[in-house]
Amino acid sequence: MISATELLPLLIWPSLVYESAAIAALLRWPQRPVNAASYAPPVTLLKPLHGEEPELYENLHSFVCQRYPAFQIVFGVHHASDPAVAVVRRLQDEFPQLDLHLVIDEHNIGANRKVGNLHNMLSSARHDILVLSDADVRVAPDYLRDVVAPLADSSVGVVTCLYRGVPDRGIGSRLLAQQINEGFAPSVLVAQRLGPNTFCGGATLALRRATLDAIGGFAALADHLADDYLLGARARAHGLRTVLSHHLVDTRVHEDSLASCYRHALRWSRTVRAVQPLGHAFSFLTYPLPLALLAAPLGGWGLATLGLALVLRGALHLVAQRAWKGVTRAADWTFLAADFLGLAIWLHALLGRQVHWRQEHFSVRADGRMEKTHGALR
Repeated sequence: MISATELLPLLIWPSLVYESAAIAALLRWPQRPVNAASYAPPVTLLKPLHGEEPELYENLHSFVCQRYPAFQIVFGVHHASDPAVAVVRRLQDEFPQLDLHLVIDEHNIGANRKVGNLHNMLSSARHDILVLSDADVRVAPDYLRDVVAPLADSSVGVVTCLYRGVPDRGIGSRLLAQQINEGFAPSVLVAQRLGPNTFCGGATLALRRATLDAIGGFAALADHLADDYLLGARARAHGLRTVLSHHLVDTRVHEDSLASCYRHALRWSRTVRAVQPLGHAFSFLTYPLPLALLAAPLGGWGLATLGLALVLRGALHLVAQRAWKGVTRAADWTFLAADFLGLAIWLHALLGRQVHWRQEHFSVRADGRMEKTHGALR
């Protein structure tokens, strides 16, 4: 039987190698832009909305103010009483010269209400190039031009973007932003270095309408929690590539408590588990510091390993500050706590399949389909 002294090095050293790879990947970011500036076909941007999220006006305003020849924005809500309606009406009043359309339709085609919203909006889309983006995202004026450009290549099915978490001052927001900026985003870049990109995130999904039709439309995604991942996977099944754009977008992170931060991160972890069970099973290796701490009592090699893990983790934090342009302060030591929180959430994700999303509870089946439940989150 393998002892703890023999097992821990088998876990810790691969974890330290990963941390080094994450640092290298961040140092190489961003990738070289696609040279297709002349490709700028008309675009319909689909923005599914739900409630008046913090800074919603500022987020949507960034999409309205695009330097792009011709674009339409279709906003969608399920109910006329949704507070987001007033924000959209304000933008329509401020920019009457733009093609800003609001769809209000309570119809749902499945358990995933966001996908149901997108399905309702699609009939109002006037153009064949579609860009989907979540409500908490904020972008630069050249966003549309950058994310549409790779579609000039007929082998590209979906274009997606990395996102950086921009927190408010609350501890929950800062911890969740650390999870994004120094945990999730580097892991995407490392995976991309090892093979074809399979990441596909809701911050941006740019594709042709023909691609959406080929995978069965939004109806094929309507009961799945990881709808964005599934969209990319089904496009790849049709021989089309998923491209990670060089354009970095912002996700505004507003968590009013540690509990809400934990629920949010647990949903992400269980989403990954549903679509990439093997990758999720080994994702504890992305947290070398907690693993090295376990080895500290085992002697000199354990203390040396802990010291190396601290050095690498500090280096990752500083390199991430450079890559993500200082959205969190270099002296913010919550990044140390974020690693321990991340490991705890990984373990919790293995012990159940329930998620909390938009004030509702769902159980996620092994195939990634959602079923609404009424019990407390476990």
